[in-house]
Amino acid sequence: MTKPLPQILDELEDYTKRVEEAVRLAHAAAKESREAAAQAKESGEKAAEAARKAAESAVAKVRDEAAKAIDTINKRISTFEADVNVFKGKVNKEAFVLDQALLAAREKHLKESPFFEK
Repeated sequence: MTKPLPQILDELEDYTKRVEEAVRLAHAAAKESREAAAQAKESGEKAAEAARKAAESAVAKVRDEAAKAIDTINKRISTFEADVNVFKGKVNKEAFVLDQALLAAREKHLKESPFFEK
């Protein structure tokens, strides 16, 4: 069967309108996709910046804690060194006193011993 020309033209016009509408919808979808991609990119950049700042903050905190720990250790070392020096002084004094006592005992023994000539 053959269709009359006006009907074929009407169908062709309807088809053309549907194609134009499909093209318009495709353009709108592409525009929305580009906008969504731009928003996703911006969100990703913001998230990356936030992560960078959080990492920098964490590193700074670790550095501060390490510096405090080093200061504490240095103070303990200084205190220990001072205590060792005090102990060393006491040991030297005791050794000197003991040495003097031993020398005095030797001299007394040499003077009083009947086995050594005078």
